[in-house]
Amino acid sequence: MPEALDSPILFDGDSGFRALVTRLRPSQLKPGDVSISKNMRFEESGTAKVREGYLNVSGVVLSSDVFPYLRASTGTSAIVLIGAIGSSTGADQGSGRIRITTGGGSPVAHGLPETGGMVNLASFTGGTGTLNGNRAATWVDATNFDVTISGTSGSWSGGTAGAAKLTGGRQAIYGSCRFTNPNSNNDEYIIIADNDGATAVKLSDFTTTAISYPSDTLNQDAQLQQEFDVVMLRQDGKTPWAFDPDDSVYGFSGSDASAPSFRKVSSGTYTQKVEMQGQVTIDKAGKFLWARNAGAAHGLSTGDRIVITDKGPTTLVDGDEYLITKVDADEFYFYGRSKADDTGSLGADVFLRSQVSLGGGFQHHPASAWATYHNRRVWAPYTHDSAASPARRSPAIYDELIASDILDNSTFDTIYNQFRISGGTADFIVGLQQFDSDRLVVFNRNSIHQLLGTSGSLADVQVRMLTNELGCLARKSIVYHAGHLFFLSDNGVMGVTFADALNLRGLDQPLSEAIDSEIKRINRAHADKAVSCVHDNKYWLAVPTGDSEVNNEIFIFNFLTQGWESIDSTSADNWGIVDLIPARTGKVNELFAVTEDGGVHQLDQTGLNLDDIAPAAGALSTVKTTIPAQLRTRGYTHGTIERKRFQFLEAQFVSDSESASDGTLSLITEDPDSTTTLGTIDTMLGAVLQKSEGGSVRARTGNPRGFSCQFDWTPSLGRPELRAVGVRATNTFNTATSTT
Repeated sequence: MPEALDSPILFDGDSGFRALVTRLRPSQLKPGDVSISKNMRFEESGTAKVREGYLNVSGVVLSSDVFPYLRASTGTSAIVLIGAIGSSTGADQGSGRIRITTGGGSPVAHGLPETGGMVNLASFTGGTGTLNGNRAATWVDATNFDVTISGTSGSWSGGTAGAAKLTGGRQAIYGSCRFTNPNSNNDEYIIIADNDGATAVKLSDFTTTAISYPSDTLNQDAQLQQEFDVVMLRQDGKTPWAFDPDDSVYGFSGSDASAPSFRKVSSGTYTQKVEMQGQVTIDKAGKFLWARNAGAAHGLSTGDRIVITDKGPTTLVDGDEYLITKVDADEFYFYGRSKADDTGSLGADVFLRSQVSLGGGFQHHPASAWATYHNRRVWAPYTHDSAASPARRSPAIYDELIASDILDNSTFDTIYNQFRISGGTADFIVGLQQFDSDRLVVFNRNSIHQLLGTSGSLADVQVRMLTNELGCLARKSIVYHAGHLFFLSDNGVMGVTFADALNLRGLDQPLSEAIDSEIKRINRAHADKAVSCVHDNKYWLAVPTGDSEVNNEIFIFNFLTQGWESIDSTSADNWGIVDLIPARTGKVNELFAVTEDGGVHQLDQTGLNLDDIAPAAGALSTVKTTIPAQLRTRGYTHGTIERKRFQFLEAQFVSDSESASDGTLSLITEDPDSTTTLGTIDTMLGAVLQKSEGGSVRARTGNPRGFSCQFDWTPSLGRPELRAVGVRATNTFNTATSTT
């Protein structure tokens, strides 16, 4: 017979896993909560499984730094600061020797010394091998010099010869975007921009195409965004660049030697719209063919809008707007209201003009750091002008927006003060996010506002402040999902929606409340670099943590379980995420990460049990590393606050169908604190867990004592899933005696 004071057997554990909670003590967590989840996924069945491995799909697109060498010379400099000379050509001289003619068909003196010269060659195309880069030059005459590079041959053109660069090569990625070409079977690309050029990664087969820059390099963060079938590249304080994949000159199949290439958009003085007069011919279908008088050019393009200012003898209405289709330089047509007998030429003039500015006149695209597409317009912070050499507005303004014309991102309407969001207070614009078809939400650093009426005329748009109690830290952390806006703020990840047309309603507490201790690890000095997206019913937020200056970890919130799922990272020291981009390789979107040093990586649907990533610029190939996964359960108290002796543990595992599994199991006790390593799956089962097999690992724990215990699991092989874990214990003390 057991004694009256004998301890009963106690049992505690979890048969499923739901969410990561780090703000509370482990012993306070609910069943299904875990205290550590690194690189894990909580499956539909409630199991915890190691995430799929990341896969580099673009190849290593960056090169290492290039440093010029100094050559001994007598009386001349080895490096001469010559000016950049475009339209240069190269002629094959045999044995890897190429003769460069500076200026090509119109030779220009290069200025190199007769001995010891060194140059930088850029944008040369047409031959075989690698001609571009810092090269030793052998003087031939005033307009010719030779360079010798093993493996080069053929004729070269379209190049620039200039001063040797102290650094060179493709060193860092500064921006990226998804691009879908509606004119080419909707092929989907991710375009990434580095310091020396852009690369288009075609997702259907992961082939890459280089896209050159317009005689310039990129040396700062850039925004790439698809608008009106072109890709825009914006930098703070620089004239934007545009890439049109279907352009006959500079597109993917363009005729220019530099194609495919970005081109600078129009800048400088804008030619304001003027009233034009011409005669119309009408057919029975209401088609108005308008021809400008005296054969003068109208300067319009298909899709432009015109406003009738004097309808003449027609049944049109003054003030009505129409979209036109260009016929030639002086004719276009549109469809309008007409009488049955109003056909043929009416013999009288109809006056019209293209869209009229509502404020200080139209201007070209300002040199803004970024912009947002909303309601067929482009909205940008109005910080710089659109001069040929852009300058910051004086005095400097950081809280004003400017909007483009409809379907035209080359024409912006200067409406001074109407879109001055915070009136010059201690605040500035961080980002914009569309909420619905008529509303654009403006996130300032310390407040949130909205623009109402954006579907109509800019003159009717109203600016309303929604709250000055919080603001946004990072522009690319803002996303819309299921009627809510999520973003990174000083208080963590916030979620807000509209209670009515004018009032925001926030969540009762920050979305990140459960992982507040992890949010505090974010490097506040670089938090503005955070990027996010919504994919697979999850909010993915890449942030810099600890001392990292780049986004080295991904926090994942699962909308289905309404909890944080994992904090993802890799074993690479310099893993830095520039963008998170959902895009499709086939019919369904996958998730891709563009990294600062390594190119484009697919994050899901890879089936890998290792990370296959580009480790750094200049790497010869990708590297395969173990996924640094870990899961630690809640603290098991067995329903009592008394100190217990933990005697026996059981954990149920299953290997996936692709690989065998292994990992280390440990038991961690609290009060008194201790860690007991129980062993590996291999040592406990006598072998690793084979593919598609399940196993129940049972272990005596050595009877460590404590108030609570946690099961810690560190997978080391494959992608095993943990189905359940349980711990058996007995009470240690059965007397009313105090202890420490």
